[in-house]
Amino acid sequence: MNQYTQTRCGSESIQTAPMHSESPTGMLRPTTSVATARYGKSPSIYSYHTVLPPAYLSAPSSLNIQLKWNSYAHPEGQLYFKTSLPNYVVVTEANVHTKETENQVIGCLKFIDDTISQQQIIVPPSSELFIELDESPFSCAYYFVDHHTRRIFWIEQTSTELLDMGTIVSDSHLDIALERLYWVHVEFFPMHICAHIPPQVIDDLIGVMSHGVADRLTSRSSTFPYTAERCNQLLQLLSLQRGRALDGHTLCFVARLWGAIDNQRFLTYYGQEYAQLDRLQIMTPEEDMDHQWVKTIANLALWGIPDRFFSGLHDLFANEQVFVDQWQIFMTACISEWHTAVVWTFPITIATILSCLLSRASLSSALPAILSASGSLATGSILLLKHHGLEDATASFAARYLRAAKSRSIGMLPSAIVFSLPKALYLWSIVLMVAHFLLLASHVVGGLAMFGGACFLILLVWAALYATSPDEYDQSSILSKILCRWHSIQGDTHGAGSSV
Repeated sequence: MNQYTQTRCGSESIQTAPMHSESPTGMLRPTTSVATARYGKSPSIYSYHTVLPPAYLSAPSSLNIQLKWNSYAHPEGQLYFKTSLPNYVVVTEANVHTKETENQVIGCLKFIDDTISQQQIIVPPSSELFIELDESPFSCAYYFVDHHTRRIFWIEQTSTELLDMGTIVSDSHLDIALERLYWVHVEFFPMHICAHIPPQVIDDLIGVMSHGVADRLTSRSSTFPYTAERCNQLLQLLSLQRGRALDGHTLCFVARLWGAIDNQRFLTYYGQEYAQLDRLQIMTPEEDMDHQWVKTIANLALWGIPDRFFSGLHDLFANEQVFVDQWQIFMTACISEWHTAVVWTFPITIATILSCLLSRASLSSALPAILSASGSLATGSILLLKHHGLEDATASFAARYLRAAKSRSIGMLPSAIVFSLPKALYLWSIVLMVAHFLLLASHVVGGLAMFGGACFLILLVWAALYATSPDEYDQSSILSKILCRWHSIQGDTHGAGSSV
C-alpha cells in the first residue's frame, strides 16, 4: 500500500455528525478512505486477443504516382523520407532516391490505394502511412497513424496476437496500446509533424511526471516507470520547453516519454476496473510451485539463503514486469555478496591447507572444508564473471534475462539456489574449518574438553540462526524463552534476598 495514504490523516482532526448505532437499512458499513479494499484486492483479470477491423469506410481519390520526396534527419541521425498524397502523408526509411526502390514503393502504394478503393475505406486527412519494404518486390509492411485521435490503424482486419501487442482486457485498454504505438511513431519520425502536435502535450506531461515524483517519494512500491531522481531531471528538461513552439528535437524526446508512460499504463491496466496500484500486486493468478520439497531441502542445506533470493527474484519479476531501479539494487547487492564470499573464502582455503602441515593433522578432516571453500570460490567467480556489468542493464534486458531464468514448474528456484551457493558454501567452509581445528586441538587438550567446546559452538550457531527474525526480536523462539526465564529467576532471587 502507498505509505502516504497510510499516514496522511493521522494528525488531522475532523468533526462528524452523531452516528446511529445501526444503519436504517442494515446494508451500510462505516469506513474510512484508508480502510477500503483499494490496495488489498487480488483481482482475477481475464485478458484476451481481439480482432482489429479496418477503419473509416468510404472511397478516396486515385493515387497520384508523381511523387516528390522530402528528406529529414532524425535527431539521432537516421534519414527518412516523406511525401504527400491527396489523402494522407507517406513516410519511409527506404532510400527512394534509387530507381529500383522508388518503383517498389510506388508499387506498394498502388496496391494500398487499390485496397482502399475496393474496401471503400476513407482515410482521415490527418493520417500518415508508414511503409517498410520487404525483400520480395511489391511487398511491404505498413501501418497508418491518425494524428487527430493519436491512434494507429490498418486498412485490413488483423489481430492483437498477430501484431504481438499483448493481451487486452477492454476496448479502452486497447486504446492505450494503440496510443503508445502512435507515440513510438512520432518519436521515430518527429521532424515533419510538429504542426500536428499541440504544445499542450508538454504541460500534460509535466503534470504526469510531477505526480510520478510524488508517488515515488511517498511509496516504496510505486508503479511509475521512472525514479524520483530521474523524474526531476526530466522535469527540468520539460520546463525549459514550456511555452515554446515544438521542434523536431523536443518532440522526439517528448514522444519517447509519452510512449514509456503509455506502455506502463498498458501493463498496469490504467483506467480499468482493476488497475495495478502497487508494484508487488499480483494481477493474474499464479500457479502453485511444484516440487516444494526441493525448496525445503535447498533451504536446509544452504542456510535458508535460497528462500531470500527466491523472494527477491519473485518480487523483482512480479507480473513479468521489471523496474530498472529495483533490478539495479538487486543485482548490485548480489554482486557485492558474491564478491565478499570470494574474498573471505580465499584466506579460509589457505588457512585450512596450511593446517595440514601441522603434526597429527589429517588431510581427510581438512578435505571437506577445502572442497567447500573451493566451491564457494568457483561459483562466486563464475557468477561475477557472467553478471559483470548487469547492474547497469536496461529494463528490457533484465526482463529477457528473468524470463529465460524462470522455470515453468518451480519458478525462480533454480536461479535462487545458484545465487546462494557462494555465500552458503562460504559459511559451510567456516563450520568445517572450525570442526577441523577442534579435531586437531582434541589431540592436545583431550576429547572431553573439545566436546564441550563443540557443543558451545553449536549453541552459538543455533542462536545466530534462530534467535532473531528479520524484522524484530522473535519472542517465540526457544532461546528467547530461556533468556526471559533466566531473567525472571534472577529477579525473584534478588527480590527474595531483599525481603530477608
